[in-house]
Amino acid sequence: MSRNLLFSEYPMFDRIMEERPDLCRRVLETALGVPVDEVRNVVAERTLQPRVGSHGVRLDAWVRTSDALYDVEMQTYSREGLGRRMRYYQSAMDTAMLRPGATYDSLPESFIVFICLHDEFKEGLPVYTFDMICDESGSVVLGHGFKWVVLNASAWEMLPDGPLRGLLRYVATEEVGGDGLTADLAAAVEAANEDAPWREESLVMLTLEEDMRAQGRLLQKKGREEGLAEGRAEGRAEGRAEGRAEGRAEGRAEGRAAGRAEGADQLGKLIAQLMDAGRFEDARRAATDAEYREELLEELDS
Repeated sequence: MSRNLLFSEYPMFDRIMEERPDLCRRVLETALGVPVDEVRNVVAERTLQPRVGSHGVRLDAWVRTSDALYDVEMQTYSREGLGRRMRYYQSAMDTAMLRPGATYDSLPESFIVFICLHDEFKEGLPVYTFDMICDESGSVVLGHGFKWVVLNASAWEMLPDGPLRGLLRYVATEEVGGDGLTADLAAAVEAANEDAPWREESLVMLTLEEDMRAQGRLLQKKGREEGLAEGRAEGRAEGRAEGRAEGRAEGRAEGRAAGRAEGADQLGKLIAQLMDAGRFEDARRAATDAEYREELLEELDS
């Protein structure tokens, strides 16, 4: 018997945010701690490409109100470079909003919210808020018009009783608290899970994504192990043949191992990029087809 999807799993999260703009607004208000105007439009899985041939980004929920723009992301596993990811998301959002001939003042206020199941910054905080300030004078206001917030659901118990504690607790545990938001989210999740065809299709996509991620991790591990073994063997052989010192042989070996590990890491990152873009078939083929993998690396690097 198949299971139900959780709110934190991206097909469910995207569906709730898109189909229930009222709940989306309340999630944003709770995450940011400020009032949010009536939501005019929510687009799930919105893909932005700043220019032709550039790296595209896929936003979980792109939200428009009368006076602001929001991107809210659900992240269920740790990923490298979150800060630069948010920087690129911000640039893509701004590029999409600023039309030819428009002044910079026409850029709306914007917010990026990441709801994470893990502590991305390893400081144990439930909330990380990022804004731009002047190092030399706190009285200088830049007026840049954006703010980034990263929520760490694993630290929900550190928060005082209130809506944010309830939301992060629900994300982390699926336990509904006494607040109305989590009860309404749970009801919406239950109703969506009753759509059996959609649920089954979503579970297949989640399984494929996890398989690709696991395959990438195995390839990385295998590449490191094989590279280290080959490097040591080659280093010892060369050392015996050339009479070089053991230390120099080990140095060459570690260099070869590092090179092979770098190649394996590159493959893992390529697979992660393809999955982020929803290109699951390309990710599966890249794992086994070296020539096709090189084509994809050239495409994504261009």
